[in-house]
Amino acid sequence: MSDNLPPIKAIPDSHIGLVEASPYALLTTLRQSDGLLSVNPVGYTFDGQCFRISTLKSRVKYRNLLADPRASLCIVDHEDITVYIEIRGHAALEDDPDRSYMAFQFRNKMGVNPPDDLDPPDSERAIIILRPEQVSAPTLYGGRFGKS
Repeated sequence: MSDNLPPIKAIPDSHIGLVEASPYALLTTLRQSDGLLSVNPVGYTFDGQCFRISTLKSRVKYRNLLADPRASLCIVDHEDITVYIEIRGHAALEDDPDRSYMAFQFRNKMGVNPPDDLDPPDSERAIIILRPEQVSAPTLYGGRFGKS
């Protein structure tokens, strides 16, 4: 990643539990074909600084990030949709030739090993690494509609 990027923003303590507990998020990229937004559900891991997402190189999100690394990740509390966090930043791409990160992500988030036939034959995997540069973690409606 370029040295002239903004510093990494911390995830607020109020939302660390949400980030750690949620198995899925919505990843938004800019479509290379027409510049419109593209949103996809993804599994992720968080190492305390950056978010990591496994993807196939044949997926649109991978091609979008090759063309423009700006991305956003939104994680919503499945019990209270007024609690969410949005992370905006720039993504880097790393190869995952032996699929070890994908297997780690499966075990970490789902507690199972991925099936051997998860990916098409001869497909290639990559790791999307999203560094938080802007973080929004609002409490909508003053928390009046939250879980009791």
